[in-house]
Amino acid sequence: MKMIEDRQEIEQLLMGDYPRALDSANWVVYGSFFAHDGELIMQGGATKRTGPAAITEFFTKLPAAGGQAVPTTPSACPVPAGTPRTMHVVTNLSLHIDGDTATDQAYWETIATRDCKSVVAGAGHYEDVLKREDGKWKFAKREIFDDLPPRTTAPPKP
Repeated sequence: MKMIEDRQEIEQLLMGDYPRALDSANWVVYGSFFAHDGELIMQGGATKRTGPAAITEFFTKLPAAGGQAVPTTPSACPVPAGTPRTMHVVTNLSLHIDGDTATDQAYWETIATRDCKSVVAGAGHYEDVLKREDGKWKFAKREIFDDLPPRTTAPPKP
């Protein structure tokens, strides 16, 4: 029974609470999902932060919405104030629990509003190590891989 409860708690963290904090740019909550010595690794290891405070500070200092610049020119299709500009979808979870530690891999996809359309802005996978800290499951290590990064240049003309 404990294994089922642990899985439910971890799924809630990975597929519910984490993406919602990310999409709402609630960096204090986002940082709280990491253990006191939890590591966040991104951009092929070029970005590493350890601990909730350092992770929160990193994202707080980025432009709005986790590094996505907020358009300064009027848009024909504005996003209403307070509406997330992204939705992170987490799927294909593979989870292994061993007592108070766990490992997982999952796919992620970022859907964003651009040019009045919903587009896939990027996709990849997570590789995590989790641990129970103060009775809650937290990231001991979260590595984010950008497997299908967003297009940074216009597609070639036919």
